[in-house]
This record gives sequence, C-alpha cells and structure tokens, in this order.
Amino acid sequence: MGTGVAEVWRAVRPDGRYQRLLWWCGTVLVASGAAHGVVAVIDFAPWWGPVSWRKPVLFGISFGLLVWSVVWLLRRLPARWWTRVPAGLVVFSSVAEVALITAQRWRGTASHFNQVTPADSAVWSVIGTLILPLVLGLVLLLVAVAVRFDGPAPSRIAALTGLAGVLVAGAVGQRMAAVGERVFEETGQVPYEVVFGPAGSAKLAHAVGLHGLQLLLLLAVLAEAGRLGARAAATVTATAAVGFTAVYAAITVTAWTGRAPHRPTAAMAALLVAGVLLVAGAGWVAVSRWWPGRRGTGSIRAPRQVASYGPAGRPLASRTGGLPGRRLDPPPAPAEDHEA
Repeated sequence: MGTGVAEVWRAVRPDGRYQRLLWWCGTVLVASGAAHGVVAVIDFAPWWGPVSWRKPVLFGISFGLLVWSVVWLLRRLPARWWTRVPAGLVVFSSVAEVALITAQRWRGTASHFNQVTPADSAVWSVIGTLILPLVLGLVLLLVAVAVRFDGPAPSRIAALTGLAGVLVAGAVGQRMAAVGERVFEETGQVPYEVVFGPAGSAKLAHAVGLHGLQLLLLLAVLAEAGRLGARAAATVTATAAVGFTAVYAAITVTAWTGRAPHRPTAAMAALLVAGVLLVAGAGWVAVSRWWPGRRGTGSIRAPRQVASYGPAGRPLASRTGGLPGRRLDPPPAPAEDHEA
C-alpha cells in the first residue's frame, strides 16, 4: 500500500516555487481548521448557530482542500500568467475569507450577515466582495482546463465536472447570502440557519458542490495509477462524473424547492439513488484495480519443473508447469564399482 500512496502523492505534489507556495497556503488552511476543531472540543461551545467554532473548522478545511485541488490543476496547465493569476485569485480569496471568519469567531460575534456594528458590517461586506475574485478565478481556470489541459482523459473529465460543481455551489452561496441578508433586515438578528423555502438545506447543496472536485480528482488519480487501461480509466471517471452530477442535481433541486433533504420528490429520490450507485460502483472499480496493483510487484518465480525418468535415464514426462519446448537434462548416472 505504501507504494500506491507514494504514486498518488507523486501525481498531486506541487511542482515549482509558485505551486509550493499555494500548496503551503492550503496546508495552513487545513491545519487551521483542524486546530480549531481541537479548540471546539476543549471549549464545549455549541457546534451549531451563527457564532460557533464550526465555521473556522469547516471553512478552513474546505478552502484548504480547494486550494490543494487548484495546485493539482496547475500541474496540468501551462506555466503562464493566465493560469497563475486565476489560481492566485482563488487562493488569495480563500485565505482572506477564512482569516476574517476565524477572527470574527475569536471576537465572539457572527461573521455572516452580521451588520450590528460598523466593524461587523465592514467584515461582512469584505467577505461578500471576496466572492468576486474567487468566482472569476474559478471561471478562468475552467476555461483553461477546457482549452489547454495537459493530462489524460480521466483527469480532464474530473477537472471539468468538479470545477463546474464548484461554480454551481458558488451560485447557491450567493442565494444563501441574499436570504440571510433579508432575514437580518426583517428581524435585526443574524439567522440561526439559512434555508431555502420551508426546509431546503442550503448548506448541504453548497457543501456537496464544493467538494465534488476533490472526490472526482482523487478517483481519477486512482484510476490512472491502477491497472486499468486508458479507455477503462476514462470510462470509470466519466461514470463517476455522471453519478456526481445526478446526486448534486437531486440535492440542489430538493433544496431550491424548499424541501427537506430526507423528503425529496419521487423523481429526485430516484435520481439521487442512481447517482450514488454510479459513484459507488466507479469508486469500487477504481480502488479495487488500484489496490492489488500496488502489491506483489516483486520478481515472479518460474514454475518448478518436475520430471520422471526411466531406467536408462531418459525423461518420460514433465509435470506441474514445465516450460514448453525446454529440454530436461537427465540425472547423472550412478558411479560403477570397480574391483581392484
């Protein structure tokens, strides 16, 4: 298994100073999220609500994974300013937003929709403004992947589908912001939770779209590193992409229409189940063909030959896997006794 992990790391590790800089930014974000998870456990504060450690944890890890994914994309794009600038926009927006969200939690106040004081209003305004360079960077990366992606078909499929999902998640986030601001204007309080309609889960729709990119990229890397052929690896990744699209469409439509996640329509429930089965099946094929391929790669022993010999030392038959066409030498004749 260690060899397989090493191959996956070689496929995703940063290449060059710029990529390493961005990769370390993502690492800091993930580490920040993990550290605040420890703080949440020690603090015993509520996990849910507008003021909670949940936001530094989830936003740190989510944006850190997004930055890592952007570095992976840069490995397969030309090292030009028109790829580095969009990647830099995504990373800068991610780091700045997580920093503001984390600072607001340490201040003991809500980061989203909060306009109680001028300082809180300014922070929320900056967070909303940071969405613009983030979306712009993602759109430019999507165009670059579509035009100049230098990689096998599985990676290309995963990158295009995953980036499209992230952009849809951004649209869901924009509607979440509009709903939250309307609630604040009507009540003067930060909403406890943002929902679409009576019970639509905006957070679920936003999160699934944001992390489909990592799921598909990981599956593509496993498919390429395993024992699948090029066409089979592309088929597996395409199947997973179709499945993810079906799952995300079902979750988003269910949330957009104001229905709870556990109460979708019959059509959306069927679409969701079909998508889950496609993703699970593709993932099983990719992992099963990757895992055994990383084991037992040492030298292959030739099968042992067993032969029968007649009285005169002539070979009669070869059993248990003798190599075809190979002549077996008879055993040496016993030495004769000579009397002096």
